Amino acid sequence: MATEGGAHRTVTLARIRRIREGPLIVFVAAAFVLADLAIVFLIGPRDFGFDFMCCYQQAAARALNDPSTLYQWSDSYTFRYTPLGALFFVPLVPLSQMGAVWAWLFIKVALLVVVAVWFSRTWPADRRVLLGLMVLAFPPAIHDLVLGNVSILTLLVFVAVARWQDPRGGVAIGLLTVLMPKPYLFPVLAYMAIRRPRDFAASIATIAAGLAVGLVIFGVDPWLAFFGSLREPLGRTFTANVGFSGLFGPVGVVIGLVVGGAIVVAGILLGGSRGYGLSIIGGIAMGPYTFIHYLVGTLVAAEPVLRTRPRWLVPFPWLLIAFPLIPLWLTGLAGVARASPPLPVEEAEPPAAAPG
Repeated sequence: MATEGGAHRTVTLARIRRIREGPLIVFVAAAFVLADLAIVFLIGPRDFGFDFMCCYQQAAARALNDPSTLYQWSDSYTFRYTPLGALFFVPLVPLSQMGAVWAWLFIKVALLVVVAVWFSRTWPADRRVLLGLMVLAFPPAIHDLVLGNVSILTLLVFVAVARWQDPRGGVAIGLLTVLMPKPYLFPVLAYMAIRRPRDFAASIATIAAGLAVGLVIFGVDPWLAFFGSLREPLGRTFTANVGFSGLFGPVGVVIGLVVGGAIVVAGILLGGSRGYGLSIIGGIAMGPYTFIHYLVGTLVAAEPVLRTRPRWLVPFPWLLIAFPLIPLWLTGLAGVARASPPLPVEEAEPPAAAPG
């Protein structure tokens, strides 16, 4: 009888918890839906496929026909990734411009579905559908789909690094870095260098191999042109910038470096899944400019909080849709991630053996 009573209490507590979490789920879903509607109906008609049309298909065609023109930009063309990254889009070259835009959208939707399944499969069975839907509806991911950028690939890699606690994770982020070196990847690599050195070695080997292949294919000059192009964004004012510089102007660049650097250092000291998440958040905050789709990585960064203290995240979906508050949202999210309890599996392991 005592065993039956204990089992009954366990079932009852589980039901109470599910009832209490019901309003939280509705709350978050409402915030996501509002943000998604704003992105699709306000930004979509004006900027659908904009990032793709001004960059990727043209860059791939130039890489095939005349690599020396890869970084000869115009009002309708810019390409900010490596010469090797331009080859990633070669299969889309034969299509019409709009055909390529839609093909890229379908590819990224498929990748987002892969991310949703991979992200949710480590959760209990009764939560997987909700977690998968959360990934599919995450506003920065929807923003990336609308614009035609590459942040869904970043999200896929961040999930890979979280799920593959071995050199495969290092290879994944190394490959992304040598193709599309977003600034916020480098603080994550710094975290891995200290907390996951074996995986970091795999990422460095991947980057070195990619550079060697790229030099064989393109020679030196396109790579020198790429490195020369890295200075250009610092002199621009991005109207879509939602980083600290967008909120505070030029002084915001310094604020972002200080705040983001402090977050990354906190993550390195903390370690584990929370520390990895802080390196993602800090990397985004450190950037001289930030776009909404850059925030896809916060989904992975917030996962430890979702597992241990989901109610701590209640304010954040609403701040996400108030664009001027996004830098403060990032800082607050970092504080919540830092203060959240470690995952039970990490707490049970000796500190020296805790995975990064």
